[in-house]
Amino acid sequence: MSSNQIHKIISRKLPLNYCAEVKPLSGNEKLSPLPKFSFDGQEIEFLPGETIMQAAERAGLTEAIPRFCYHPGLPVAGTCRMCAVEIEKTPKLQTACSTPATQGMVVKSANERVNKSHKGVMEFLLTNHPLDCPVCDQAGECELQDYNYDYGPSDSRFEEDKRVFEKSTTRALSDKIMLNMNRCVNCERCVRFEETVTETFDLLMLNRGWKKELTVSDEAKGLSSDYQGCLADICPVGALTLRDFRFQKRVWFLEKKASLCDGCSKGCNIEVHHEKNTVYRYTPLFNEAVNKHWMCDEGRLSYHLLHDPKRITAPRLGSNEVSWNEALKEFKGKIQRSQNTILLVGTDSTTEEVESLKKELKDLSPKAFSIFSFNGTQGLESSAQDTKLDKLLRMKDKTPNTRGLEALGITPYRGEEADLMIVFKNGRAAPPAIGKQNVLITWGVWSEEELTKLKPSVHFSGLMTQEKGGSFINSDGRRQGFEPAIVHQDRSLAVAQIFSMLQKL
Repeated sequence: MSSNQIHKIISRKLPLNYCAEVKPLSGNEKLSPLPKFSFDGQEIEFLPGETIMQAAERAGLTEAIPRFCYHPGLPVAGTCRMCAVEIEKTPKLQTACSTPATQGMVVKSANERVNKSHKGVMEFLLTNHPLDCPVCDQAGECELQDYNYDYGPSDSRFEEDKRVFEKSTTRALSDKIMLNMNRCVNCERCVRFEETVTETFDLLMLNRGWKKELTVSDEAKGLSSDYQGCLADICPVGALTLRDFRFQKRVWFLEKKASLCDGCSKGCNIEVHHEKNTVYRYTPLFNEAVNKHWMCDEGRLSYHLLHDPKRITAPRLGSNEVSWNEALKEFKGKIQRSQNTILLVGTDSTTEEVESLKKELKDLSPKAFSIFSFNGTQGLESSAQDTKLDKLLRMKDKTPNTRGLEALGITPYRGEEADLMIVFKNGRAAPPAIGKQNVLITWGVWSEEELTKLKPSVHFSGLMTQEKGGSFINSDGRRQGFEPAIVHQDRSLAVAQIFSMLQKL
């Protein structure tokens, strides 16, 4: 079977851990049937080389097989034994994560023999695990908790004192990650992540058996990668936690909404976790074509910009906060008196915002009107200059939509002057050096420091990415749309709302 045929077969059903673009089949094309095996009485198709675990996940049976060491973004280890299944005509139980699927095999994941194995693994893991769920930051999304409820023993036969790593009960591995070794179940996901994903080799396991301990490979260096938050994501228990989120909020209070990270041109897919429109963290959302299972620490921690006390969230005339009606009247008068208006749009703006700004402001300007873009990333002006900063996700361009503005035919600002300059940005693009215009109007997401430096006559406060909808075109040329993840709680408004109010004046 050709790789093209396999690609189109996968596209019939988009599974949890695969992401393939759907391509229409031609009328004359025929697909070869895929091999199948039986999984708890259900026939499952699999691709050559797939394991039982991968085939089951692609069939939507992710919850059927418990696991600790297995993660779809990491190499298979097969060490925790939690994913053991029974295969007909095979004497011993086999790990589903490492056993290749074969034609006609019969797999059982929930019979008495398998359940006894699950119970035994759980009893073994719980012998030394501390009973500190009420104070553990992983509570509510802990795989050990979940599997103990489903498979764990009703009581413990362990009468000895639990093992305690006193020096690593609460140990900072870096300014981002905290270790509690007492909770570790030795799945080694973190070690494999450092070895195969970031290739920084910052973590290792010392000793064996009862004394096995996670530590940093270099005490002086600690953790060095730009993806340390992913360690907390993949840890199945509360052994590795993100210090930024630690003790901030119980996860069962948080709502989750899909969105995009606007920290660079990669456009990583993320989940915004918030309560009552206050964001507490970003986590990566799987997208095979963009960021897979990961996101960098810079993007992960950028949610703080949403609630930054230095962010201007109300309209202004000069340095004074005013009503929207006052600001809009002043703005309308200035633009209608202008003989030459320039609109500068940051490459952090959505494509839809730029299209609306261009059309509406051109209609409002009675004389000359022109539009240019600005990026603000030092040493970068166009997408052609954008480069990767590492082997994973981080890009040089620190704005999300440079390609989107280029697709609209908007050229970079070269110092052109006008009697009225309107500068619009979304909080990521650093403002350019502006010429000797008579009037300056700022619009969008700005800080107190930026406005103090520029001293605009009028300021319109706008919404950040997670507070609005739109689309960006990322560094790979992929257009990605997003919807509002939270509702802005102050006086800032979307571009469409502001133009609607202007039309009523």
